[in-house]
Amino acid sequence: MKLRKEILIRFSICLFIPLFFSHCATHEVGRELDKGVALRGETYARELAAQSPFEKVEMSWREASELMKERNPEYRKAIMDKEESKIKKGMVGNLTHEVRKSLTSSVQTTLNPVEIAKAMKNPVDALPKQLESITDLKNISHSLTQSEWGRVSQSVRADAVKRREVVNLHVLFCQGENLEKAEGELEELLDGEKVEQSKEFSKELAKTKGVMGKWREEWLDDVRDFFNAEYHDVEFNAYSRLNFYRDVDNPGFTDWRRWRLLENSDKLVVELRKQHLEGKPILPGMNQLTDHFGVRRLRSELSDEGNLNEGMVREVRGMLRDWRKLKSLQQKITSLEVDSPDSLEGSKDKSVSVSDLRRVTALYELKKKEVDYLKVFWVMDEECWNS
Repeated sequence: MKLRKEILIRFSICLFIPLFFSHCATHEVGRELDKGVALRGETYARELAAQSPFEKVEMSWREASELMKERNPEYRKAIMDKEESKIKKGMVGNLTHEVRKSLTSSVQTTLNPVEIAKAMKNPVDALPKQLESITDLKNISHSLTQSEWGRVSQSVRADAVKRREVVNLHVLFCQGENLEKAEGELEELLDGEKVEQSKEFSKELAKTKGVMGKWREEWLDDVRDFFNAEYHDVEFNAYSRLNFYRDVDNPGFTDWRRWRLLENSDKLVVELRKQHLEGKPILPGMNQLTDHFGVRRLRSELSDEGNLNEGMVREVRGMLRDWRKLKSLQQKITSLEVDSPDSLEGSKDKSVSVSDLRRVTALYELKKKEVDYLKVFWVMDEECWNS
């Protein structure tokens, strides 16, 4: 009887313990799940509010510049790349890592006095291994320098991406200003009492309003893409423009410290890194051997120089061509601005016609193209970034 009771108690314990721990595990999993769902829900709600899908967002230049650090993917990645390049150790700091990566067992053999002594006894068998070891030792220095070129290249490219994205933000601000001016001018024209009453004017007016609505939606889409957010509407303010070069006839393109410095630095780093990689060290004495047989002259130096000059000629021609088109556009803009009703004496007594509507749209299109050309020069002009 006592044995049966003991067996029953043990059976009950064995049955209860798994049920107890199972209940605890279920409770713990449920609690963690509820916590995770709540956290994800709060995060989702904050992101929805940040994208402001139902209210207009107003941003100054300073606010937009800070916001792009969080919401612009390209700019954010460039910031991380820049910081990574800063915290990477230089050539000496990377020595331990590079030695571990480059040293082979044959190098370790070379540094072992016992093995050196053995090699002296049997030089015929040991010599190939020793030469290979010397080459590996030289590769350490080469690999170190290559890593440093990679770090510098990462830093310069990050600067280039950051500048390009800031220029894109300038473009959005400028296009927003141009759009507001065009909309304001159209509204001012229609507020006057002397508006032409004709079928042709009504048709042109409907066309103009439709085009401007399309322009605004395109601009808003660009803003949304830039900040990676589906804003309902956006209004920029407190903006200080970059140089529009309106009064500049000769920008001094020959000043290499001002023009294309960052772009040329990027290209130079890439080229020097490539040259360094191609110049990987080889066995001692091999350079003299290849020079003796003329191996290094297989590619004509004259041909290389010709290709370099040809590329430079294309770059210079492209830059000058863009400048010429920019100045031509600015002359047309000035001409249309002179013909605006506000700039003409007695214009208030003149009725608003179809030509006035077409002038408003034509002026905006020219200004939009102007900013597209200005974007090219803003990226290249160091004066835009040193002031």
